[in-house]
Amino acid sequence: MSVREAGAGSSAIPVRTRTAPPPSFTLNGTAVSLEGIDPHETLLELARGQGYTSVKEGCAEGDCGACTVAVRQTFARGSTYRAVVSCLTLAGQLSGVEAWTAEALSPAPLPDGTVEDLHPLQAAIADGGGTQCGYCTPGFAMSLFAAYYTAPRPGAAPEGDPAGEVLAGNLCRCTGYRALREAATALAGAGVGRSGDPFWERLARPMPPHPSVSVEGRDVIAFRPSTIDEAIQLKIAHPEARIVAGATDVGVEVSRGGRRFPAFIMLGAVDQLRDIGRDDTGLRIGAGVTIAELKVWVSPVTLPLVHRLLPWFGSRQIRNRATVGGNLMTASPVGDLSVAWLALDAKAVVQARTGTRTVPISRFFTGYRQTVVGPNELLMAVRVPPVVVPPGGRRVEWAHKVARRDRVDISTVVAAFTVTLNDRGVVTDARLAYGGVAPVPARAARAESALVGASWDADGTAAARAVLATEFAPIDDVRASVSYRARLVTNLFDRCVAETSAP
Repeated sequence: MSVREAGAGSSAIPVRTRTAPPPSFTLNGTAVSLEGIDPHETLLELARGQGYTSVKEGCAEGDCGACTVAVRQTFARGSTYRAVVSCLTLAGQLSGVEAWTAEALSPAPLPDGTVEDLHPLQAAIADGGGTQCGYCTPGFAMSLFAAYYTAPRPGAAPEGDPAGEVLAGNLCRCTGYRALREAATALAGAGVGRSGDPFWERLARPMPPHPSVSVEGRDVIAFRPSTIDEAIQLKIAHPEARIVAGATDVGVEVSRGGRRFPAFIMLGAVDQLRDIGRDDTGLRIGAGVTIAELKVWVSPVTLPLVHRLLPWFGSRQIRNRATVGGNLMTASPVGDLSVAWLALDAKAVVQARTGTRTVPISRFFTGYRQTVVGPNELLMAVRVPPVVVPPGGRRVEWAHKVARRDRVDISTVVAAFTVTLNDRGVVTDARLAYGGVAPVPARAARAESALVGASWDADGTAAARAVLATEFAPIDDVRASVSYRARLVTNLFDRCVAETSAP
């Protein structure tokens, strides 16, 4: 194993640049070496290079699902299969990963073209006439595969639209959804405990460890540290490196935009970032918790505002990779969760080598795509304070996203509100947060002040609504005009009041 010493001013921190044996991952049960592979290369490209042509490129930005594969990973402290889009999964993230494409589901065709022992999900698609041109079918199959081996979480409320949830990230231009939705409804969870099924039996095996590793191409290196201290040391030693969590954002830059970086620091193996816990100071959510894990954990009781927003957050494939910290650090003005943290008065926990500091989310965003996290710091967690309601009062938590599609699509405007009422229905505290109406996710501070002391009904909130109408100066872009966004600001507030003014 070789190491490279950090440059001047970095305390000569030894930085791992190569591992022994060389890094590799498992694809359909076969080891694939990552030695000499450019970390920018995608899992889609690697799979097709290995001859697995069921994996298709449709959009190169994670929207269409034609490139969906299944990976085995730790999820909510268990081993499970998760559907992910391979076009946004980078080679630098893959060391130790187990991935499957549709070719793994059944044996190769016999000389006469027939196939014996179809996997149950393949049989369901075939018997139901669920394939037309076939281009998108393998991606649908792998989304069904992951759902087939996933048991519903004990005590969790059933999905209102289980088929829609499973297939929301897969598009079919031939409109063959009916049969596929029927298959999704019938198959979800059916493979749990299936005797003699090698895929199910594999889930009983311990997940392989994810030690510190690096993937090094000709002019670029991807480090994957396993501890916070190592990640911070790498960041100090390589200030030019791009920090990556799930890669659902940077993956678009690489896959769709062709962008290249001199180095990466991949945070997917830092277990310290994956914890969720509650104590007297509130709820602490690790920056490395995936959106899918958060969705499993939250409920209308534990975190109602976030619970309301999460179904609109991308597709299942995106939620399986995107992280709480990555969503914040992207600092997008339309970040769906950012408005929730603003409305909840949450704080960001930021760590450097010298210690930890806490920053209110209201001061976290310093400009378009910019945050307070310094060059030698990492975002560790989001902390949500406990809810305090006056005796006899109540708390309103409300959120809504406006977009061209309710899932997968980027928000036009997204809003999240928390309002605390006393026993007389008078507002004692209010936080109105919006995305898509300013360069950063922002609160309507003047309207919030105008609400305090007002009764929570259409008449009582009229003055605050008038202030709210002048609070933001939204932009005009391809998603919406200035006037449309401006109307959404007040219309969403009106809808919240109408839906929640009566207890």
